[in-house]
Amino acid sequence: MKTILLTLASSLTVALTSAAGLPRERDASKPSRVRAAGFTDAVTRHVIPMRKHDIPPAPDHHIRRRAAGSSPTNLRNVHDVYYIIDLIVGNQTIPVSVDTGSSDTWLVQEPYECVSFWFDYPGGKPNCGLGSGFKGNLSGGTIPDLPPFVRSYVDGTFVAGYYGREDVTIGGVTAHNQRIAIVNYTYWRGDGQTSGLLGLGYPYLTSLDGADQNQPPYDPVFTTMWKAGDIEPVFSIALSRSEDRGVSGMPQGLKKESYLALGGLPPVEFEEGSWARTPIHGMDAVPQWGFETDEKGMYIIKPDAFVVGPGGSGVGGLARNTTQLPVLIDAGSTLSVLPVNLVNQLYAAFDPPAEYLSSTGLFYARCNATVPTFGVEIGESTFYIAPEDLLRQTVRDPTGEWCRVGVTDADSPPHVLGVTFLTNVVAVFDVEHSEMRFAARKKY
Repeated sequence: MKTILLTLASSLTVALTSAAGLPRERDASKPSRVRAAGFTDAVTRHVIPMRKHDIPPAPDHHIRRRAAGSSPTNLRNVHDVYYIIDLIVGNQTIPVSVDTGSSDTWLVQEPYECVSFWFDYPGGKPNCGLGSGFKGNLSGGTIPDLPPFVRSYVDGTFVAGYYGREDVTIGGVTAHNQRIAIVNYTYWRGDGQTSGLLGLGYPYLTSLDGADQNQPPYDPVFTTMWKAGDIEPVFSIALSRSEDRGVSGMPQGLKKESYLALGGLPPVEFEEGSWARTPIHGMDAVPQWGFETDEKGMYIIKPDAFVVGPGGSGVGGLARNTTQLPVLIDAGSTLSVLPVNLVNQLYAAFDPPAEYLSSTGLFYARCNATVPTFGVEIGESTFYIAPEDLLRQTVRDPTGEWCRVGVTDADSPPHVLGVTFLTNVVAVFDVEHSEMRFAARKKY
């Protein structure tokens, strides 16, 4: 199932072909992680600062949101926040957005064709909001005998182009002769700064979409790096929210820096006693998707419970929902997306209650409302979403009096813990042991 069906003819030029090598054994001289019960992952030296950029919500995003349950692959930010890193591709530094809900790394290259969602853009030439992209030729050339690169995302956007090979460096770690995609045809809603996307999902996702559905999966950038023994097979993310409290949709600055860390932890403060671990589940964890494999594709976990209650409630005043719900941990989704009955409890707990604004397709609450308590229980820890993430003061309606709620609802999967959850934790993605670990961030 796809959010959008795209038929595209594309030609691939003949170039270098590269056989996949076996993983090298890790260098014994490199420090290893200690994974005892104390959760003592080390802070890694491969730390990449991330820049946060906000854009105004799209006027049509509520249309795309209602189609979100139709696709098991390729999540992407459908709203208004991007976390950006600088990717070194060959000898070029290119800003890209970071996404844990997809696996491909792709870059746009001019000239490219930007089309509209409905293929009939009423306001003149569409603007996909992409930067200048990759220039020149890939050092490894294009890859022959492969179908075109085509990816569709749950917000209705899509990209298309071809595959090639180039060295890709992040945080001092290089994936040599890495398979990436060059995009020359797209409907995209970018931030005006980035020129592509870094997908951090599993290899399995690379064969589930577009013309690749009958092709074997390939190793994405992160997988190539850890198989080469250059880093431990783990990465972590610490996202920070903006400090702006005005009505602008484009706040400037951060209270704390955001990080992507390869092989260990980022240098942020967290509550030592709050660590929790939970398994990463296979694609069959979401029955609606129809997969019969336990192969890992996305970072799917099953929290032990969700808790919700009026603001200031003690533990005894919170309702506890113990449904074992599969959710995706997705740094590419601004909002968290959860089942209707759970989210309705949350909306009702605002004082006054949150209301649906038909012009946006989402729920808003009065910006001066009392914000409820809402938490995600994993193991022995409960990770609470801060009031500033539950009621987003930086995203307001035209009157400036209503602010967007940081959790939205969906009748069917994918359900997501997105940026509004991740700004409250350090999230560790451990692919070697098929588990995720979380610690609560210290208040910032």
